[in-house]
This record gives sequence, C-alpha cells and structure tokens, in this order.
Amino acid sequence: MAWAWILVLVGVAAGIAYSIWNYQKKSAAREAASQQRFAELLREQAAASGRPVPAPATAAPAPPATPVLHVAPAPPAPAPVPAAAAAARERFLGQHETLLYLLLKTGLPDHEIFANVSLASVAALPAAASEREQQLRRLSPYQLNFVVCDKSMRIVAAVDIEAGGGADAAGIQQFKADYLKRAGIRLVRVNPTAMPRREQVRSLIVGDPSTAAAPNPPT
Repeated sequence: MAWAWILVLVGVAAGIAYSIWNYQKKSAAREAASQQRFAELLREQAAASGRPVPAPATAAPAPPATPVLHVAPAPPAPAPVPAAAAAARERFLGQHETLLYLLLKTGLPDHEIFANVSLASVAALPAAASEREQQLRRLSPYQLNFVVCDKSMRIVAAVDIEAGGGADAAGIQQFKADYLKRAGIRLVRVNPTAMPRREQVRSLIVGDPSTAAAPNPPT
C-alpha cells in the first residue's frame, strides 16, 4: 500500500511539473509571436512612410563601477613665518640694563645674576592646578629686570630699573612691589640716571638698606 501511495504522489508531482512547463512554453511562444508581429507592424509603417526601420532598442551595458577611494584631506600648510619674527634682537639688554648688569656682576662676584625674569618664577605658586593657572595668567605680563641669587640659588633680591611713562608704569611698579613684599622678596629700585657705584652695589643689594650709601634705597 505504501508503494502505491508513493507512486500516486510521484504521478501527481510529475503532472504538476508538466503543466507548469507546458504553460511556460506556451507563454514564451505567445511572447515571441507578439514581438514578431510588432516588428512586422513597424516595418509596414516604415515602408509606408519611406523611413528606415528602426533597430530594436537594446539596453546599453552598464559601465563598470569605479571604486570610490576616500582620501583624507591633506593637512593645511603652516602659515609662513614673517622674516621679522625670526630675526634676533640687536641687543638682549638695553643700554641701562647692560650697565646695571655689569655693576651687579662686578660688585657681587659671589652671586648669580639673572636678567629679564618673570614675576611668576620668583614666588611659590598654589598647589591646585586651577589656582596655579589663574596665578600664572595674572602674573605673566610682569617682569623683573634682574634677580640676584646666592650660590645655592636662593633669591637674595629683585632689582628693577625705574621707568617713566605716567600712571600705567607707576601702577605696574607698585603691583610688582606689593607682590614681592607679600612673597618676602626684597626689591631694589635703581634710577637709570643715577646708577650706584661699584663699591655701593654689595651694601645696596645684600646689606642693611639703612646703611647703604646708595642714591636709590631699596623698596
């Protein structure tokens, strides 16, 4: 009985397959006949009008796809540096600064003299990063002409040349004086038109200010 059912199922499947094949064959024949009839109608119409028969349109083959390369943009070229920005200063120190530096070097041979020192570098900065950055920004515009240190690099005094220029210059000098006083650093101001003599330098910088025989007493 099982083989009989299998044979029946195979027969049914074969019949369905044959029906599908026969339908597809007839559809293809009808399509071919329709296209042939359409071509004949075109030829008849062209012959009647005297125009050449147009060739059946065929789809043009698609061009091969061109791979798209994603190229990273080149970094912008650095801006050219002006020639003036690369030129060295004619003198590191001006005339008055040079004279005072030589007086300090000869009058204090056992000390170290540093020129053009930022105000922020002579005092301890806050430990907190935010406060330290704020303090650095606040002090960055201010400089000292000279800082005198002993051989162990302890600061002995700061030396500034008095500068004219009205209220702004006076305000800057006062700010530096107040800051150094709070930091416990001695400030000596020197009049550029009345420089101390070499023998006066030691008492002026490291001696008792009250006994210094100098035309510019320390602040």
